Amino acid sequence: MKGDYCKDSSVINVLITGMGSTTAISVVKGLRQQKEIKLRIIGVDINNKNEIAGSYFCDAFYRVPWAIDSNYISELVKICKLENIHIIFPIVDSELEIIAANINLFCAINIKVWLSELKTIQICNDKYKTYNFLLKHQFCTPQTWLPEEVKGREEEMTYPLIVKPRNGFSSIDVFRVENAVDLLQTLKKVNQPLIQEYLSGTEFTIDVVTDDKSHILAVVPRERIQVKAGISYKGRTVKDEKLSEPAKEIAQALNINGHCNIQCRLQNNVPKFFEVNPRFSGTLPLTIAAGINSPLMLVKLAQGKNLDQSFFDFKENVYMARYWEEIFY
Repeated sequence: MKGDYCKDSSVINVLITGMGSTTAISVVKGLRQQKEIKLRIIGVDINNKNEIAGSYFCDAFYRVPWAIDSNYISELVKICKLENIHIIFPIVDSELEIIAANINLFCAINIKVWLSELKTIQICNDKYKTYNFLLKHQFCTPQTWLPEEVKGREEEMTYPLIVKPRNGFSSIDVFRVENAVDLLQTLKKVNQPLIQEYLSGTEFTIDVVTDDKSHILAVVPRERIQVKAGISYKGRTVKDEKLSEPAKEIAQALNINGHCNIQCRLQNNVPKFFEVNPRFSGTLPLTIAAGINSPLMLVKLAQGKNLDQSFFDFKENVYMARYWEEIFY
């Protein structure tokens, strides 16, 4: 079957990385919710096929090394050639820089990789660089320090504060600290920590979709009603220009290509932005349900197809609640 699909010029072969993640499965869901384009989905992950749910939804699956492995890129290229891949959607934070640094290898075999340039990813993946970028471009952002910048002033700081890793993801090792003793203890157990002003307001994630020239196609703000392990379990879409307008400006200032998600909290009714992820979000199904199927939009753009309109609107107050479902092998 694989060979027949690869020879069929009407089939678009899409490779999605990190199939063990909620985000990768969300991208597959978006691509399966359409009948306009004949797609074949190839998934890769560091886990075996029967150890993750995501492989179940793929037409073909391959296990690959960790992104830091010296063979990672060569294995990915080999799979791309074997499966005649047309489009790659990178998913996992730790692999984005590595793929971006080797983007020419994929371009050389006529593959469209929906990924921002290396400089952009390096800013987004380092939360202290993100903070300085937002400051430089005059976007509201919570005050942020490196440990050496507050050394000796721990008692003077305004608490509570947040301690998190500079290169963290999925809310791993994110701690709220209440006093100087708590701060000093927490800094010792977080790898490459930074300290951030605590924001108590409502949290939002804003999905932004662009073409490969950073032209804005869609912006969908989502309230994060309940969050577990960094992923929304309950959420709703909202229409609010004080969220969407600066999110557009941030995406354009960063030269985002494809899909990104931007996080903020409302503080005294003013959004303070603190994180930009240059990839799809784990709560992509809510954005798709509201009318913005960004994976499909990007597949169409990669094919050179014109989209139906220059800017895409979405439905407000679409609520999402998640539940567990099992896959058996």
